[in-house]
Amino acid sequence: MHLQSFAYRVVLGAIGWSALLWACGRQDLSHLSEGNSRTVRKEYWREMAPLCAGYPAKANCIDGDMALFSGLLCAAGEDLACTMVRDSQDIDGRWWRSPRRNPGNLGESQSFSRDMSLGVLLYLVTSHDVQAAQRWLDWIVNNRACLVNKPLGGCLVRGPYRFCRDDHNGACTMTPGNWALLGRVWSALGLEPSEQMRLASGLDSAALLLQAKAAPLGYEAHLPAVEVLLKQQLNADDRARAKAAVTLAERQPQNPFFVYLRDGASSALQQRLLSLCPEPASPSPERNQWAWERATDEQAWRNSMGWDCLFMAKLSGL
Repeated sequence: MHLQSFAYRVVLGAIGWSALLWACGRQDLSHLSEGNSRTVRKEYWREMAPLCAGYPAKANCIDGDMALFSGLLCAAGEDLACTMVRDSQDIDGRWWRSPRRNPGNLGESQSFSRDMSLGVLLYLVTSHDVQAAQRWLDWIVNNRACLVNKPLGGCLVRGPYRFCRDDHNGACTMTPGNWALLGRVWSALGLEPSEQMRLASGLDSAALLLQAKAAPLGYEAHLPAVEVLLKQQLNADDRARAKAAVTLAERQPQNPFFVYLRDGASSALQQRLLSLCPEPASPSPERNQWAWERATDEQAWRNSMGWDCLFMAKLSGL
């Protein structure tokens, strides 16, 4: 009886330890499975994200807005996107919409815009590419429009400064807010602000608040959000950028980018991103949207280009 009792206790002990180890293993595996699942999702977004000529793009080589989106990706830590913005600059200092459009914009008009300039500024702040910044300013200074020509040639009256020479609706015309933003970036890079930057200093704050409050939902409201991110990177204009972030998030509380600008990274933001972005079982059919520049009722994430999800994954710490 004594030997049988001893053997019985040994068997029970072995079973108990096995059960305990199995339970711990299951818990660890569950944790690893969750982490692995997130890794798989991010790998899927990268796999589906289109490239054109080796650079980030929308599907079918649509890269007309990629100076802006690549600037955002660059600021979030995507090295290939930083390279894309860098390679979009012409040898004379002018910036184009993408490397494939440098130079000439494929023969199309509207070769650049104020919107695209925000992507360039994000690139400059992230890369500290001082030489590119100076070449850009030199081009801007030397390429003002001419309002009145001299009778025998030359320009009598110069027009406003501009980011490109071929816009037909003023989309490249520089505003005081543009000059103020350039001045903030120049100071961060250790460069001497130009006279135009000094004259416009601080004029971007009121414009940012007005845009955050009044810009139509969609890509127009996305632009002040990009400016908020730029100012967060610069640690500048604290009061205006914080108020703008709150306003944008209140107007579009389901937009993960706007929520990040107001609240920063969080597990709730990560879960929101996972619930919106494509997965292998529900792929993106078009891959032609940067979802966060659209009004949320458009559900543009259903046609995510993948790069928008990678951008938010990096910001949210996913």
